[in-house]
Order: sequence, then structure tokens, then C-alpha cells
Amino acid sequence: MRKTAWIFVVLFAASTAEAQQAAPSAPPRWDVNLNAGIFGHRPGDFDDRYNNWYTEGRYAASIGYYWTENLKTELEFAHSGEGDRYVQEAVRVPRTGALHSVPVEAFDRLQQTSLRMVWQFGNNTWVHPYVNAGYVLDADRQSRRSPVTYSYPGDPRTVPPILVQPEISSGPDIEYRSGVSLGAGSKFYVAPAAYINTGVQWTYTRPAKTITFYSGFGVEF
Repeated sequence: MRKTAWIFVVLFAASTAEAQQAAPSAPPRWDVNLNAGIFGHRPGDFDDRYNNWYTEGRYAASIGYYWTENLKTELEFAHSGEGDRYVQEAVRVPRTGALHSVPVEAFDRLQQTSLRMVWQFGNNTWVHPYVNAGYVLDADRQSRRSPVTYSYPGDPRTVPPILVQPEISSGPDIEYRSGVSLGAGSKFYVAPAAYINTGVQWTYTRPAKTITFYSGFGVEF
């Protein structure tokens, strides 16, 4: 009788262990992603008649939490290189009221913090497209340089020039802006919990705009 009881105990233990091994693993709840890309920024702080876009590199890190297999909240911090633009600023000439074009060298270095909701289509397969939307906070580190500018209303040998604007060297100052972030991309899985991530991200923080084409690597756990 004891031998029979021991046989049942051994069989029960073996079946329990087999069931535990066969049980499907829980889906991942977190993921971490690192990416780099080409970043275009239009600060929008000068006359709209001019093309004020500049291009720089952008580097970002993000962490995400899966609410379901398809819905994720993502927090990203991104940092760009410093962009350098030459733009024209219209200034009125003293005593005449005429507009005079003043050259300005503008420097911008942008940091972005984004909180987004991400919808991933389908299940985690080899190719996994997604879209996202959310909030972005810009921290734009700005500096400005401009040489002394004169207006010459007549022959400079007989009519003295008019000072339009003295030399300017301002900054760095940080301007904060908030707005919306939209994006789309795809994950290409190289392992069950590791993937290559590619996509495009667009932001609008009035009056500024950015667009980023990126690629990176991520893991889920």
C-alpha cells in the first residue's frame, strides 16, 4: 500500500513539473530602446519668408511599459547636436523708418522629452509596425551673433552712415516649448525579445517644428 502511495506521489510531482515547463511564459512588460538619426529643426523665430531649417544628429533613449500586448506607454529623452544658421532680420533704420536687413548667425541645441502612447499592430512577429502620439517638451538652447550694421543713405564720403544695430552676442538662453509628437515605424525582431527599430518622428511646438529619421536597437523584458 505504501509503495502504491509513493508511486502516485512521484507521478503527481512529475506531472506538475511537466505542466510548469509547458506553461507559456508571460509576455514582456517593459522595453528599452536606444536610437540615433538625422534630425531637422525649424525654430520658427525669424521671418517665415526664409527657409530656417537646419540638420543635425539626434540621439535618444526610451523606456516603455506594455499595458497590453499592443498598447504601450513610452518615455523618451533626446538630444541633438548644435545647429548653425544664417538668417536675415528686418530692422528699421533710425530717422528714416526704412527697413534694413541685418544678418544674424543663430545657434540652437535642442533637448526633447516626450511621453507617448504607442499602438503596435498584430503580435510580436518578425516585422511589427506601430504608430504613436503624445506630448513633447522642448528645451532649446539658443545663442545669437550679429555684426555691427550700418545704413548708407548716400555717398559715404559726404553723408555719414547711420547705425542700424550694434554688434550683438547674446546667449546661451534656454527657451521652453511644449506641443505634440506623432510618429510611425517598424520593429524587425532579431531574437524573441530583441529588435531593430526604424521610424520617423514629427513634433510641433508652436512655432517650431522638427522631423527625425532614426534607427536603433531595443530589448524587451
